[in-house]
Amino acid sequence: MITGTVKIWHSSQGWGFIEGIDGEDYYLHASKVRSGQSISTNCRVKFDVSQGYKGPEAENVTLY
Repeated sequence: MITGTVKIWHSSQGWGFIEGIDGEDYYLHASKVRSGQSISTNCRVKFDVSQGYKGPEAENVTLY
């Protein structure tokens, strides 16, 4: 798992980006946040990475 900080989060639209500790940006969709977790901008999170259609995506996202 990688750790990072939620850089942008559009809660009304259900998507955003995480800046990983490696400096990369990862796309985040609300469906990839684990049940019971509440995400917002500047939250520290840990997550797995998968290759999406347009680039790296975060999945299994939980608060850190």
